[in-house]
Amino acid sequence: MRMVPQSCAIPVLITRPEPQASRFAQDLQARYGPKVFPVLSPLLAPKMLYPAVPSGPFGSVILTSETGARAAAAMAEALPKRAYCVGDHTAEVATALGFDARSAAGDAAALLKLLLSARGDAPFLHLRGRETRGDIVQRLRDAEVAADEVILYAQEPQPLGSKALEILQGAGPVVAPLFSPRSATVFRQAVSQLPEHVKLSERLCLVALSPAVASAVGGDFARQIVTASAPTQTELFSAMDRFIFIA
Repeated sequence: MRMVPQSCAIPVLITRPEPQASRFAQDLQARYGPKVFPVLSPLLAPKMLYPAVPSGPFGSVILTSETGARAAAAMAEALPKRAYCVGDHTAEVATALGFDARSAAGDAAALLKLLLSARGDAPFLHLRGRETRGDIVQRLRDAEVAADEVILYAQEPQPLGSKALEILQGAGPVVAPLFSPRSATVFRQAVSQLPEHVKLSERLCLVALSPAVASAVGGDFARQIVTASAPTQTELFSAMDRFIFIA
């Protein structure tokens, strides 16, 4: 992927884990071309935990991330093939890995609604990361739907890379899209450790994938924060347009 010089473009900090970070960088340059300068600095890295699968039996699995889908594929022989996924991309990955996937095309609330409409595919098994939001399993149990969960991986915090630190401590606008409440929290903690003379309130523009992400990052330290109208990459780009095309 060709990178354009920072002096000719707006730096965009990409803090999501790999391989999502590199894929997003490619999509970013396909949309904005020389107007942006992707700076990859993943703040989370998955650590697989290799747990035992609960005895079940289960009718379907619940997948709420691409990482969860890939971790589930490694133990697919012990799992049902039907998978209910939080969003389209997770469903696409799960399908490519051999699952019969259905997408809620939204957030945890949309996924819960889909699951409640598919009670006949219970008991459900949520294959998730250590940190999660939405309490999917407990909310299913509260609705008298059989469900269990297993933690497949943990997302371990990583420090900001040298290029990201250079950009944040430099001059001119910086755009940072944030994709999850966890990554938003880690990002806020990371920038809080920058030297006191760094004035992000004059330069940093945050773009949150959802209200939950916006709430996690706060934004009081940034120049501006906007939230995508729906938790999709298309709407994230629409929210980002104002910073890229107007800057």
